Amino acid sequence: MAVAPGTKKALIAVGALAGVGALLVGLGHWRAHELVAGDVAWHAEVEHGSDEAVVVRDRVYTYDDDRLTIRDLRSGKVVAEEPLDGIWAHVGDGGHVAAGGIEQIAMYDRDGDQAWQRAVDDNYQPIAISADGELDAVVCTEKGCSTVHFDASGRETSRTPRLSPDLATPAFIGYGTFEERSVRRVPTIATDIDPATHTVRQVRDGKPLGSPIQLLDDHTAAQVGDLLVGVSRQNGTCTFTATRAGIRAWTTSTPCSDLGYPAVDVFADRIYLNDPTDDGYEIVTTDLDGRQANSFKIRTGPTDETDRIQLSPTPDAVVLTLTDQVSAYSPTTGERLWTEKLDRTSHDVLEKSTKIYPGILVSGPVVDRYANGPQPLTELAVGRDMPAYRHTFVDAASGDETAQLAAPYGSLPYGLDDGRVLMLGDDDIWLVSP
Repeated sequence: MAVAPGTKKALIAVGALAGVGALLVGLGHWRAHELVAGDVAWHAEVEHGSDEAVVVRDRVYTYDDDRLTIRDLRSGKVVAEEPLDGIWAHVGDGGHVAAGGIEQIAMYDRDGDQAWQRAVDDNYQPIAISADGELDAVVCTEKGCSTVHFDASGRETSRTPRLSPDLATPAFIGYGTFEERSVRRVPTIATDIDPATHTVRQVRDGKPLGSPIQLLDDHTAAQVGDLLVGVSRQNGTCTFTATRAGIRAWTTSTPCSDLGYPAVDVFADRIYLNDPTDDGYEIVTTDLDGRQANSFKIRTGPTDETDRIQLSPTPDAVVLTLTDQVSAYSPTTGERLWTEKLDRTSHDVLEKSTKIYPGILVSGPVVDRYANGPQPLTELAVGRDMPAYRHTFVDAASGDETAQLAAPYGSLPYGLDDGRVLMLGDDDIWLVSP
């Protein structure tokens, strides 16, 4: 049967449109897959989501809803899961976990096997775990505070009165001056701060190690592993002094402005002090080899209480987030490394029609720029539900985009030293790899 020329053209046009439509739908599904799984090394659904995590070597530790979970960083598989009736879980450099609360304290190894457990009559706050699992914890009563040392079997070997009248400790990796976390990483050697002399020193099993370090203020110190770094200021000069297991390691200085009550942040290779001023932040920093101390000011320009102002030190840059832009500065020179202008591409959660600037979160060496606005091409993925938020991960030092992930509202980043990102959601965990 012959087909009329007009009908033939119409059929060809319909076929072409169908082909184009199928191509667009295919592109939509491809883009949706890229956002959901393209940069994902692994994904795990979780029954008890956590917004806090600690990564030590090849283990991921989360603690939420009275449950400690240990995962293999390479695969995301659960290594151990322990229900714990407590309030905290602290992880040492060897992967040991001290967990507990007011009535008990227990130690687990990196595979979740319990090494020991003790009943206690007060809240013991861990401040150090050695590589072989020995624990130092602070306990406070009406008479004062003491540092209690437990050996690797859980036997109490010393109980020494502290000079510090409270639980104050130097900053740790991932645990700065103004942070409170239920899961945190602790150093390998305990310290004691003397508020009468503004000094700090390392202690082991009740015995002082080495000489005390002078401090600008009782909190201007940090610990990484067995290294203790304290910061003092005299005659316009800030001095960083470090001891390793009680032995003087190095000293380095830099001219610096007067500091009020600076926040302290520490990473594996660098310590920062930052002090807010009327028009910016005073920064004092050094690498943890003591090679070069620096001080500089990052200016924010005129701002008011409605503006977004967020300073975030990272291992290799200092990130400043303002309402409509994000910038990074070199910790060695104070010079600006990069700036990105932000557009109103996101929607207010309550007022969907209101356009707002994207959110910015900084963790480790990673800047997470997230928005819930339109995601190009994904609207064409017919039949596929997409998470509302698109996270774009940026290297803090270079400003380069490294990966993307579509994830539900409330998912939080945990940046690893190598640039990978652990994303923590209410029902999911992802490891995103550049």
